[in-house]
Amino acid sequence: MNEFKTDEIKKLISEKIKEIKGEIPYSKISEKCNVTAARISDVANNKIDCQLSTFIEIATGLRIHPKELFDIVFDFEEYYSGLDKV
Repeated sequence: MNEFKTDEIKKLISEKIKEIKGEIPYSKISEKCNVTAARISDVANNKIDCQLSTFIEIATGLRIHPKELFDIVFDFEEYYSGLDKV
C-alpha cells in the first residue's frame, strides 16, 4: 500500500501561511481575526492540526481568500493515482 502524504501536505500549507504572512507579526494578524497569535504561529510552524474554522480565521487575519492557503505546489493527480493502484 502506498504511503499517505498528509504530513507533507500539511508542511506545504504551513509554509504557504508563512510565505503569505511575510514580515507581518502574528500579533498583527491575530488582531484582525478570532485566533491568538500563538495559535497562528503553531499552525504556521506545523506544530498542531487545526480545524477548518481556524484556517478561515487565519485567512481573515491575512485578508485573503481561504483557498490561497491551500494553493500549494503538490501533484495531487499523481498522488491519487498512486493511491488507487492495486
